[in-house]
Amino acid sequence: MAAARSTAGQGGWLAGALAGAVALVLIAPALRASAADATLHRDTWGVPHVVSDSEAAGLHALGYAQAEDRLADIYLAIRTAVGRMAEVQGPRLLEQDYIMRLARNDTLHADYLATKAPARLRENVTAFTAGIRRYIAEHPGEAADVAIDVEPWHALAIGRAMILRWPIGTMMDDLKNADKRAQPAAGSNQWAVAPARSADRSAILLSDPHLTWEGLAVLYEARVHAGDLHMAGFWLIGSPMLGIGHNRHTGWALTTGGPDTSDVYRMKFRLAPRPEYEYDGQWKPVTIESFTIPVRGSDPVTRPAFYTHLGPVISTPDMASGTAYVGASPYFDQTGLYEQFDKMARARNVHEVNAALAMHQYNEQNVMCADVDGNISYVRNGATPIRPEGFDYKRPVDGTTSATAWKGIHPQEDLVKILNPRQGYMQNCNISPHNMMVDCELTPDRFPGHVYNATWDQNNPRGRRAIEVLHNDPLVTRDDAKAYALDVHDRLARAWQGELARAYAAAGDTAANDPVLRRAVEAVLAWDGEYTPESTATVLFKFWRLKCGAQCDVAPLARDGRLDDATRAKLIALFRETIDFLNTQYGRWDVPWGTVHVVGRNGRYFPCGGADYSTGDKEANFTETLFDVRSNQDPEDPKTYIANSGSMSVILMFFKDGKVESFTCTPWGQSGHPDSPHYVDQAEKLYGPRAMKPTWWDPAELAEHVESTRTFTNLP
Repeated sequence: MAAARSTAGQGGWLAGALAGAVALVLIAPALRASAADATLHRDTWGVPHVVSDSEAAGLHALGYAQAEDRLADIYLAIRTAVGRMAEVQGPRLLEQDYIMRLARNDTLHADYLATKAPARLRENVTAFTAGIRRYIAEHPGEAADVAIDVEPWHALAIGRAMILRWPIGTMMDDLKNADKRAQPAAGSNQWAVAPARSADRSAILLSDPHLTWEGLAVLYEARVHAGDLHMAGFWLIGSPMLGIGHNRHTGWALTTGGPDTSDVYRMKFRLAPRPEYEYDGQWKPVTIESFTIPVRGSDPVTRPAFYTHLGPVISTPDMASGTAYVGASPYFDQTGLYEQFDKMARARNVHEVNAALAMHQYNEQNVMCADVDGNISYVRNGATPIRPEGFDYKRPVDGTTSATAWKGIHPQEDLVKILNPRQGYMQNCNISPHNMMVDCELTPDRFPGHVYNATWDQNNPRGRRAIEVLHNDPLVTRDDAKAYALDVHDRLARAWQGELARAYAAAGDTAANDPVLRRAVEAVLAWDGEYTPESTATVLFKFWRLKCGAQCDVAPLARDGRLDDATRAKLIALFRETIDFLNTQYGRWDVPWGTVHVVGRNGRYFPCGGADYSTGDKEANFTETLFDVRSNQDPEDPKTYIANSGSMSVILMFFKDGKVESFTCTPWGQSGHPDSPHYVDQAEKLYGPRAMKPTWWDPAELAEHVESTRTFTNLP
């Protein structure tokens, strides 16, 4: 195989930028590569655009691009998937490694890819892996401290490792007998607008996952035109599967939420005279395996694993009572995730996307779609067991009898779904289906409880704000859509401003005679409720509310709309206390939001808007903006709060006249190399200022924005 490159290789970023104009002249006449060749263009944000007449060749180039940008992350994704993270990061990840092995994520996919996978899929994933290996061969010492041999089946294991988080989380909740389900760490926004409510008659779709900015959750942005595959959006790192985004006809958005897909069974268990469990009055043999897990800094750890026909034992058996708890999930035996996402990538409309979802290889999620025909659709998707009535599957159920055994999997037509709602819009920002739009028909009485399954996700500030902007805008323009995607308005600002005004007035002369207090109150009352980097009332507002929620009962503010006099007196005292704290910490109480709240990495930080914080009663004192930015205090500089999770792979899609146009925003940059100009350029120029970049999805558009080009020739 040969390769020609028009700009410098890894590390030669400055030369690549300078050569961009030359590359543009060379490629502008035609961006398409010949058969068995693949061209890897990088745009001025460093985002890869792959062009090839061959699917396999194109995915080879995509694998190379992923490795060129984030090889260490690929290695860590593989290690996460196959249960070998403790080998490089120590015993804190031992339990995670054990769970991946217990789910057989280190063994299922090799056999599947070799003997069961469709030939086209096998060819494509093998070519993708060859692209990664090509880059490793060219840079043999890179990321050596976490390196692992890369096999084609690893790409499939990575996808399954990601989706297993949801059903395993459900089982852990069941195991705790939790009456109230914990809200997952991962949230997201999605909304869709029908052409009838769009100013230019586009169907509009937003996907905005709110994940932690680490590990598998840090998605990879790219565009691919390869044979019959045309994809734009975000991939799992180390995988050729498009997770979120669009093709030439349709797109999809994902948020956490969905049916109850997994259960825990309480079993009678014994080790003598041999390991067995009781089922329908008979003792059945337990399948026993053992896993030896290498651990950095210590000896390898060997742990047993026990399997029943219902699933694996997911906690240490209590031999005193002879009890074991078994996890049951349809996802424990599945290997077809890539097949499903491949069908989605080739879908020509929302109907074909939903048909692919009916394969039920993907974990429980809210899935919203739009297409170039003007359709918008929603399904609360997941492989949902048909459960016998009369048992509480929200906690461990009796596993000694077939009376509690599942009766199959619900077909897609049983799930919560809607096509082209009469309201002309919908949103699901991790909320119950009946709150997706005003007068929504998707009410819980129409579905079995385990299918509807709204527990922690009834409603939240993001869902309420999305309804406000979408319902009250009869004709959404493109600028409107971008503004809603990047909205930083606090729905609770007005209520808290009202309480501050009343508390200040009630304080009388004591407050009126304090000029610093007066100016600070005036500043907060004049604030427009937007968490922008330049706002000078927001830091005071946030830290005051955090004190209030921690030290006062603020629940009546949500319940009754007002607080009592005693609480107001405490509020004004805490407000003055917060002023003093900020003056001490920052030298001024009116420090700009973006001076305190920043985005970036490794010492390179930029002012950032958006907010996510709470103390006390959630309904009264939980702020999260649609553009959701969560921050942690910098341990090395306690004055600074660094964004570390929230909105992280925003893609806004417009479908009109048979074409798709899209815009994206990510918090850091395309490259994982600190010496790259694309390491934090999007933090500085897009995420911090709240702007979106065009994807230049059409190759004709891309021609004017190419920074570098590499062509791979004679690929097999």
